[in-house]
Amino acid sequence: FRLLNVHEHAASYDNAGLDRYTSPGAGASTPWFNRTSTAIKDIEAGSELFVDYGPNWFLSREGSFDLVPVSSSFEKAQAFLRKYGKLLVGSNNRNDLVEDKMALSDEAQRDLWNIIKTFPYPTRERQALPQDHKDAIRAIHGDIQVIEKENSIRAVEDLKENGKCMDNIVPRQSNIPHAGRGAFATRFIAKGGLVAPAPLVHIADKSAANMYEERIGNRGNIVRNDTAMIQRQLITNYMFGHPNSTVLLFPYSSNVPYINHHSTEYNAELRWATDAPWIHNEDWLTKPVSFLEEQWQSGLMMEFIALRDIQPGEEVLINYGDDWQKAWDEHLKNWKPISPESDYNNLTMWTKLAKASNGKDGYIRMEVFNNDKKIPIKTVEEQLVEPYHSALQIMCRVNVNHRHAYLFELETVPFFTRQWESVYDMPMDADEIHSHKCNITERYDNEDSSDDEDEEATGHQYYYSVMVDVIKQVGDEGKVEERHEIESVPRHAIEFINLPYTSDAFLKNSFRHEMQLPNGMFPKAWMEEEQKVNE
Repeated sequence: FRLLNVHEHAASYDNAGLDRYTSPGAGASTPWFNRTSTAIKDIEAGSELFVDYGPNWFLSREGSFDLVPVSSSFEKAQAFLRKYGKLLVGSNNRNDLVEDKMALSDEAQRDLWNIIKTFPYPTRERQALPQDHKDAIRAIHGDIQVIEKENSIRAVEDLKENGKCMDNIVPRQSNIPHAGRGAFATRFIAKGGLVAPAPLVHIADKSAANMYEERIGNRGNIVRNDTAMIQRQLITNYMFGHPNSTVLLFPYSSNVPYINHHSTEYNAELRWATDAPWIHNEDWLTKPVSFLEEQWQSGLMMEFIALRDIQPGEEVLINYGDDWQKAWDEHLKNWKPISPESDYNNLTMWTKLAKASNGKDGYIRMEVFNNDKKIPIKTVEEQLVEPYHSALQIMCRVNVNHRHAYLFELETVPFFTRQWESVYDMPMDADEIHSHKCNITERYDNEDSSDDEDEEATGHQYYYSVMVDVIKQVGDEGKVEERHEIESVPRHAIEFINLPYTSDAFLKNSFRHEMQLPNGMFPKAWMEEEQKVNE
């Protein structure tokens, strides 16, 4: 937490030009993309990058991460160091922390610090202390963060020699029909050179990606119907497997999911990493699937390698395998376009069949409205005459825990009226602010936007008044309903979303098939025939 230097932002969303009525590729790739990260402070070359997963991420993984310190741990560790310094010299004066004034020799300090760090009852606070006794002396009147930062920086030459280049490819619109986005070389990549590393998440049983219909269980609850599989999860299309194995491998390196398929004109291939022992455990390739089931962290890595010289701006392609090609050809053969007029909201799974057509526009994606901020948003009254499509929902970025909401007792005044304020409703760390379902009650002109130039400067033509209904848990007394009327809400604080299970990812006829690793590369120990022999 003390080393945080990067902030992650929310991803963008669009269908990459794949229309569900005309493209057999619709729903076969994720609409979420372009999640960016920015430096929150100057980052020195060779520094490790850190983001905030939140304290609960570590608190819930004590067995895996051995009591990783959280923010409060460093505060207590710093207080302990000051007491430790007084023990060494008998005062809190930083000028006394010199060798000839210390009560213990350097060797004795090292032994004492070793006892402190290896005491048999570990705590997060002790884990926050510096590892080396000399670093502990430096941090007594300094800052543990400074010491940690210095120790986390690696020599640039070391990274050049042992690191893996992460920015050889970048996503753009693919040249492959119906593929959506693709991966393109940012620089010249020589034959045999690394295109991108691909650390892997392994899934021992591919059926974990299956989706099923629902049924009523013995207790009257909704459970899955194991006899009625309806689709496979979208992540299937981003994983590698083999027809004779239950194992799936998901590469999670930056931009590698965009690398598309060509059965003959591919210019790259996958190989197992040979020089990354810190992340790739080669012995896992000889272990049975039962061993993989017991491994709850990643421990494998492949690499995309250029089969020939790849020029800057050229799309990187691999061969997904014969089984994938056959499955795609069969999908193209059976896929039939549908007109928007005949879309009765039954193209996606888990959505109820509508009684009438959705109209000539058919399904409308949220980005149609989100990408054009100049389109005025209809008020509740206007929607009575001309409603939005049934798959759309309006959301507002507002802080329902705003201080104005607590001027009165919740039980007596559940209705709050206030002005929208960017510092409270949408601060710099806006990704952490929840969006709430809202109704547009009024729309009025932005007086600062009298012409196109002013409109471009202010970013919106209208302000809105919105109504937000929320339910809050208040202590142990139960739930309390609140209504918030918020005025002067700018357009950038309002967004459209598509309702759950209506997006292209849930199309009933969307393509699903894992990519295939070649026989010579896929471990024999993971093959079903090999598993039967071992049993």
